[in-house]
Amino acid sequence: MGNGSIRSRNTMSVVAAERLDCLLAVARVVNSSLELDEVLRLLLEQARTQLQAESGSVLLLERTEFRLKVVAADGPRSELSLGRFQAVGDGIAGWVAEHCEPLLLHGAPSDPRFRRLRARRDVRDALCVPLISDSDLLGVICLSNRRSESPFSLDDLSLLIGIANQASLAIRNALSYEEVTRQRGTVERLLREVTRAQEEERGRIALLLHDGPAQTLFAALRNLEAARVAAGPGVGEIALQHLSAIEHTIRAAIDETRGVMIDLRPLALDEIGLLPALRSYAERFERRTGIRAGVRRIGRDRPLPPVLAAALYRVAQESLTNVWKHAAATETEVILELAEDSCLLEIHDNGRGFHCEDLALGAADSFGLQSLKDRTALMGGEFQIASRPGAGTRVRVSVPLAPVPDPPGVLV
Repeated sequence: MGNGSIRSRNTMSVVAAERLDCLLAVARVVNSSLELDEVLRLLLEQARTQLQAESGSVLLLERTEFRLKVVAADGPRSELSLGRFQAVGDGIAGWVAEHCEPLLLHGAPSDPRFRRLRARRDVRDALCVPLISDSDLLGVICLSNRRSESPFSLDDLSLLIGIANQASLAIRNALSYEEVTRQRGTVERLLREVTRAQEEERGRIALLLHDGPAQTLFAALRNLEAARVAAGPGVGEIALQHLSAIEHTIRAAIDETRGVMIDLRPLALDEIGLLPALRSYAERFERRTGIRAGVRRIGRDRPLPPVLAAALYRVAQESLTNVWKHAAATETEVILELAEDSCLLEIHDNGRGFHCEDLALGAADSFGLQSLKDRTALMGGEFQIASRPGAGTRVRVSVPLAPVPDPPGVLV
């Protein structure tokens, strides 16, 4: 065996090892982020570096318009091409997208397909490969003008196909992450709208109570006081007792109506903070029901988005109402725990409890519980309930928070 054959095999082994290292590097790079722009930038950077290309671009398919959009570009013409559209079937990238086949071009004169695809004088040679995941076309990646004496080769095309195969999965993951992020934004927007609509309706009902039943009760109290004065000292003891009982009933009704109005429209959370609002409600709850109610916070102080603060307040309010109606408890506690990336609201009581597996969400007495589940789902949180006979009930609502500092919101 000659030295030339040995050198040839050694050269081939070195090239194969370099190509493998390239694919491994691409796999590490493109999977290092879920941000689509970052994935595409890293992908193009690696492809251009490894294949010594002067220019490169990544075009993603817009399915609704059935066209390609340049979403990443690098090279002399990158600023002009970035953001431009190309119809599927038109040009080099369009042909590759239409046929889902890789393309190696060596100038217009030597390749009839290149002429048919609208020749460009600034392109000496080019590689273009489809980005495919699960038989689904995502887009194409194109490189042009190899920065060496020799043009792109079939080996270069093979390497770019390998890079594209590695990148397609990362692009699919980034697109999925982008879609999840967009859906989460939609859910958050809906939560804001639903919460705003609920709070506006609660405010409207509170105003109706103030202008209607509350005023009527105040008028009844004034009429009763006027009747007592008009009756004079000749009123019998029994009549006075009845008048006092009626007055007590009216005053109790006024206090209850005032409490309902406050519960419907509490002091603005963005002014007094969530924790003081919860404590204020717990005090009113304790006076009204006789059930001891405590509120405490665990973790660091931090602002919460106003819509989240309002939703958590309503969760605590609904939970305490359930304790009053169903638990036969003497004590309950509300715990607000704040972490770097989550918020936990817990309400537990020492009531009679129940078997959780016996809870039928369709039952009339579970309407409040279903309301808690629905409200938690709108917040993108997790709802849990734990209970057993004789051991009370524990409701936990966990909501994710942005780990970075939030914009000004509702103080806790």
